[in-house]
Amino acid sequence: DCREVLLPTMTDQLKYHLERQEDLEACCQLLSNILEVLYKKDVGPTQRHVQIIMEKLLRTVNRTVISMGRDSELIV
Repeated sequence: DCREVLLPTMTDQLKYHLERQEDLEACCQLLSNILEVLYKKDVGPTQRHVQIIMEKLLRTVNRTVISMGRDSELIV
């Protein structure tokens, strides 16, 4: 399964850029696209993959959003 290989690499890269507040719009779009694919019913089992994302990125995403403030264009 290609997600087994790609997901850890993608989450590591997302975490790296989010922690440095680099390319935030691209990071948001990529994370959104990943979660949309995992939400679909016809892509096989996804619970483990969502768990990987939560473990690696939840804290970083929360900290990034808090630091952005309410006036950011990316917060809707």
